[in-house]
Amino acid sequence: MPEAYNPKVIEHLVRPRNVGELESPSGVGESGDATCGDVARFNVHIRDNVLENVRYKAYGCAACIAAGSALSELARGRPLLDAARVSEADLEAALGGALPEGKGHALPLVLDALHKAFEDHWNRNAGEMLVDGYAAAFGGGSNGRKTVVAAMSGGVDSAVTALLLKEAGYDVACVTFRLHDGERGSRSCCSPDTVLFARDTAHRMGLPHFTLNLKDLFDKRVMSDFVGSYAEGRTPNPCVACNAHVKFHAAAFLSDALGFERVATGHYARVVEGPEGPTMARPADATKDQTYVLWPVPRELLARTVFPLGEYRKEEVRGIARDRGLAVAYTPESQDICFIPDGNYRRFVRKKVAAEPGEVVDGEGRTLGRHAGIVDFTVGQRRGIGVSARTPLYVTEVRPEAKQVVVGRKEQLEAREVRVGGMNWFLDPGASEAVQVRYNGGPVPCEVEEVGGGEWVARLAQPVAGVAPGQSAVFYAGDRVVGGGVVRRGARRGGG
Repeated sequence: MPEAYNPKVIEHLVRPRNVGELESPSGVGESGDATCGDVARFNVHIRDNVLENVRYKAYGCAACIAAGSALSELARGRPLLDAARVSEADLEAALGGALPEGKGHALPLVLDALHKAFEDHWNRNAGEMLVDGYAAAFGGGSNGRKTVVAAMSGGVDSAVTALLLKEAGYDVACVTFRLHDGERGSRSCCSPDTVLFARDTAHRMGLPHFTLNLKDLFDKRVMSDFVGSYAEGRTPNPCVACNAHVKFHAAAFLSDALGFERVATGHYARVVEGPEGPTMARPADATKDQTYVLWPVPRELLARTVFPLGEYRKEEVRGIARDRGLAVAYTPESQDICFIPDGNYRRFVRKKVAAEPGEVVDGEGRTLGRHAGIVDFTVGQRRGIGVSARTPLYVTEVRPEAKQVVVGRKEQLEAREVRVGGMNWFLDPGASEAVQVRYNGGPVPCEVEEVGGGEWVARLAQPVAGVAPGQSAVFYAGDRVVGGGVVRRGARRGGG
């Protein structure tokens, strides 16, 4: 045995704890390191949120075997929240101090295997929620305590969110979602490296951390919709779809499973009381306003949601991270579309659907050229149309049935009316004073009218260019969100 290993490591090697497999485990997790061949596998039995029993097997170097034994001993018999709080530092202390140089990888490896077993446990309990969405009533329970599940993406906003909640006296449990197979080393909020980083960040704050595998749900409700929308001539917003069907509902599932009351995210928004219950309001930092992508959150779920960053400016959030010594203080902003690392959405869509060629036509139906597929076009697009003209041309409409892309002058993009469906209202629709039809666009004064079939028309006080079907239309009264929906089409374009 190498002399560098201290007596506690040797003890776990000579008398390993909890070795083996459990019959009918609640969850199983395995993690490995391809560079050295180490593999750790954990079986857990969880009942009433207590880790009643645990077994492990480890293959590879002595450090991995000893770390697995020590972790099983630390976690066994503890409340699940306490077991999920065990950190690399705790494990290192249980092994008598720092491992020899080059052996430290054993600590995150065995922790990852245990947490994958927890993840498997939640997946089995969630069942069809991971495919169809969480359909339970949003109840929650606190037993007189301030409790919250905080979504943690690995960035500065979500980390400071969890920290502020802890400092405000909440019992905080952090959760990271596996949404897709992100690339290692990428800036994606769901890459394998990000999950490990988020867990370590939570543990350094003394908080328990869980992971939920939502890949099937994300694929069905976000990625498939994203691809299908372009194939049908619409312009989707995947962040809206994710908030509508995935992240908030998954956080509510975990909150209910733990007996917690609230959920929290690092979005820049506020929850305020309205005449008909809670509603959403713009944040203090107008440059980071994310209410536009949050409109689908059900009112019942919004009532138990906390947005701690709503009262802060972005520079203040980074300052808090720096002052508290959080490693995330200097992390860059996340990318726009998390599942498309290179930002080339056209190439991504073309891998999923067969793009058929068609015609580029003007508003009168005259053929101006050919295109390679409507998936390459969105309303308002100027570049890449493939047709030359004396004045710049813009995509004014996409007709999937006819495989046509309609182009025209800029003024032909202007809409005086916007038809919206799939509504989610927080306040009486009549309270609407303005509508926002693009994430980076400003609010435009409007009047709204119900037109039947679950659809509404917003009549705009001034024309808006490039209203794209599939995007969101969010209605405001001052800084409060009245409600939102999905753009069906714009109407009354000038010059056409």
